[in-house]
Amino acid sequence: MDTFLSRTHSYQLFSVAIKRVSKPVPSTAKWVPRISTTRCRPMSTAVGQVIDLPDGRRLGYHEFGDPTGTPVIYIHGTPDSGVTLSGFEDPLAKRLGVRWIAPDRPGIGNSTFYPHRRVLDYPADLRTLIQHLELPNYRIIGTSGGTGYTLACAQALPREELLTVSICAGVGPWEAGQAGQSELIQKLIMVWKDQNEDFVKYMEGIFLAAAQDPDPTKMEAVWREQIKVFEPKDREVLEKPNAFQSAIRVFRQVYAQGGVGHGREMKLNTEPWGFNVEDIDYEGTRLWYGSADENTSPEMGRYMAGRLPKAVYKEYPGETHYTIWREELVTEFLKELLGCKNKRLPDEVSGSAVSQQLYVFGRYKSSKDAKSEQRRHGFDSKARSGGHKPAMPIAEKHAKIERDKIR
Repeated sequence: MDTFLSRTHSYQLFSVAIKRVSKPVPSTAKWVPRISTTRCRPMSTAVGQVIDLPDGRRLGYHEFGDPTGTPVIYIHGTPDSGVTLSGFEDPLAKRLGVRWIAPDRPGIGNSTFYPHRRVLDYPADLRTLIQHLELPNYRIIGTSGGTGYTLACAQALPREELLTVSICAGVGPWEAGQAGQSELIQKLIMVWKDQNEDFVKYMEGIFLAAAQDPDPTKMEAVWREQIKVFEPKDREVLEKPNAFQSAIRVFRQVYAQGGVGHGREMKLNTEPWGFNVEDIDYEGTRLWYGSADENTSPEMGRYMAGRLPKAVYKEYPGETHYTIWREELVTEFLKELLGCKNKRLPDEVSGSAVSQQLYVFGRYKSSKDAKSEQRRHGFDSKARSGGHKPAMPIAEKHAKIERDKIR
């Protein structure tokens, strides 16, 4: 069972570093921004296509799947790259008639780094790419550290073009707090926030030389050593050939210019995004979370689901930050994103991949609207306007039968 590395290493690779630091930097250290003389290193390992942006910067992006299929824009995590979709997602998208479009954010791959960017700057870059590709409409899925950018795009892009928005294992806004995250991740986030530059230098010391080496086996050796500190269950996922090679491609893309883009990404996720989740008026955002995710916790997903209009939150029992993006579930995510009426969906993916889920519906103008929406999705619960009360599936008995079959 393969996995997608956008979440698998997005937070946990930092845990590797924390576990290996013999002398942590004192917590009283003050974060100092990188000065403007910082030079990005050559993009020796960067791959993908490139367009020029209006301000003279370059934007790198990747395409996978069916080139004539339904456009789905992937907003990657942190640190991550659109190149990660070169794994099982590529043949899966071809089967489902999906055209993956996956841009790299500034400082990643071929995308020009700039030090003072904000989360709210991202929709303009994406809009330029959309116009370049002449997309009449599209769908968006954001993951992990890409959540803020995803919501910013949901608010800024034309409603008649943006058909659906979804978030998988997404980090919550800074004001949502750290409930549900492991103690290690909580400590780590404060390092990103207060000692960002020192930590980037530390990470460069581990990954940079190998990532920029023309020989990819050098990066393979480094990553193989790093994952030894992971828990056995997680290591089993990370060591699968597809997932392992995906990570190698991502590291080479993330560090193609050095660690500056990576550092800025981390810093932006420890600050307010520049808007409140309540400010987003795009309706029907879908959020998918694993109940056992201690990196981007279900509490974060519920926080956002209760504040987004007519949002639908699904929680998958037992799934972690590492297991929720695997082929079986991604098939279901894409099917939901495309809509069940898509005639290109093959018969073999018409059924549900998971037998039990927990649903939370977002804010509504009235309780009547909330109940109507729940019934439309096949659920029977006393939903409240603006509430967080979970709604259990009507077919709970059937779900138990299906779970017993799996066991």
